[in-house]
Amino acid sequence: MKNTIKEQFGISNSEYGVIQSSVAIVNTILPVIGGIFVDAFGTIPGSLLTTLLITSGNIMVALSTSSNNLTVLILGRIFYGIGSGTVVIVQETILSQWFRGRSLAAVVALMLTVSRLASFLAQATVVPIADWTGWYGYSFWFSAMLCVFSFVINLVYIILLRSVSDPSAVACRKQVEVIKRKKSFSWKKLLFLPHSYWLIAAMEFFLGGGWGCFLHLNSEFVKFRFSYSNAQSAATASVAQVLPVVLMPFLGMCVDKYGKRTWMMVGSGVSMLVSLLLLGYTNLAPLVGMLIFSLSLSLGPVGLVSSVPVILPLSLVGTGLGLIKSWTNIGLALFDIVTGWLQDQDPNKGYDGVVLFFLSISVISILCGIILTFMDHKIYNHILDRSAREAHRANEYKLSNAVPLKQNNANWIYGGIYVLMAVLTWLLFFRFVLLI
Repeated sequence: MKNTIKEQFGISNSEYGVIQSSVAIVNTILPVIGGIFVDAFGTIPGSLLTTLLITSGNIMVALSTSSNNLTVLILGRIFYGIGSGTVVIVQETILSQWFRGRSLAAVVALMLTVSRLASFLAQATVVPIADWTGWYGYSFWFSAMLCVFSFVINLVYIILLRSVSDPSAVACRKQVEVIKRKKSFSWKKLLFLPHSYWLIAAMEFFLGGGWGCFLHLNSEFVKFRFSYSNAQSAATASVAQVLPVVLMPFLGMCVDKYGKRTWMMVGSGVSMLVSLLLLGYTNLAPLVGMLIFSLSLSLGPVGLVSSVPVILPLSLVGTGLGLIKSWTNIGLALFDIVTGWLQDQDPNKGYDGVVLFFLSISVISILCGIILTFMDHKIYNHILDRSAREAHRANEYKLSNAVPLKQNNANWIYGGIYVLMAVLTWLLFFRFVLLI
């Protein structure tokens, strides 16, 4: 609904990019704090807080549509962003705790499938809901009500978790204790993050930020590039999220059985590159390019997310996932702002510069994937390309680690780059906010 929002609030492409980046900007830092919080205190407090923030933020966004109040809209997106950036970490940490071993990649893929199914349905139905009701604001109120339902489901999960008290279920009760009360964290642990972890973070920065940014504008891109109507462009753009719904469960099972995570990461970058070449430089129906983009959106998340618990000990999974999510949101916030600015610089307010920007992101992500594949084979004893059964044999409490983690002083450099990128993102955000 980019066109509708720009018209209703009277804003430019750059200003729309700022609104979208307001979700990501808070998550340039908060996922790290959230991951540490989850590692220290467990997932119950985190799940309650995050779902409450998501619900409150979406209600504020819905309220802003009644008064066309841009401030309330941005504040609502920020509240939503605070919650959404951490809730994924809570979800993935819960899965890492309950499903250690052969089934982890499959359940992570199932979670991602449900997420993509929701995104697909949202993008496919937002315009029809607005057309059917006669007012675009009802689409946002429908989203807010879904968030209220999600909050209730979270309460049900917590009640069920507290009911697990069968004395004979010793292993289950141990897992519950881990989830409920960890209450310990040492900053020194961050110095043990391996080089491979930071390459995964870099790919999340480029691919994750690129996916999210493209999905924010692909509907308007289709309308501008192929002269489609609002309904046609929204329906075509929603196809970019179709294949994850179908493929992710099977990809998760394949990872559990065969491994090959690095291959999936490289394949994701190649798919994104091909899709953008087709969409930007051919007259082929945009449906084809969107389908290939959705292949990238299927391969990448399964390979990337399932790799973190494989290379990190369980005590660092929450923090590791938090840093990954933070890198994704740094990329998303930067890319939202940059693509909005590039579009405003185009004489026709078109997408030529934006497409070139996305192509560059795709090429860099492919290079990162190739380097990661080489390092995994030469340094890390093929740990990322192992099946879950092979990786689980190493240690009962680790999903991997045929090569024990050692202190890595390069983490000071990686951490410095992370801080610089986060600061740059915040500076650009406030630079454009002041122009609104």
